[in-house]
Amino acid sequence: MNRRLVQMFSKQLGQVPRFFASNEQPMILRNEKTGYYVNPEAVARRMIKVISLHDDVRNPSAITLQSTWTDIGLSDMAYVEVMVEVEREFEIEFPDADVECFRTVNDAVEYVARSFFAV
Repeated sequence: MNRRLVQMFSKQLGQVPRFFASNEQPMILRNEKTGYYVNPEAVARRMIKVISLHDDVRNPSAITLQSTWTDIGLSDMAYVEVMVEVEREFEIEFPDADVECFRTVNDAVEYVARSFFAV
């Protein structure tokens, strides 16, 4: 954290807050060791659930973090549809260049877990 922010909070609040709260929910600071803003296990569970609900998925129970999009049975169009649903689930928007780099489910999970704006 920026040293000036720490000094400002220390003077005004008497201590540095562990998270900043909004009206809806607390916004937790990034874990410095892992770099994650969101728990990756929770992201993986939610993402696999969203992917498994798509009509083109061959075997929803066989989806793992190492599964590629072709292993799952997604065509290019179905992949785009799944990514739109993932964006809705986590309330974020993927830049097109980043979506093209996702080769496995784990690539997308890592991106969302490290995203500051993911819910």
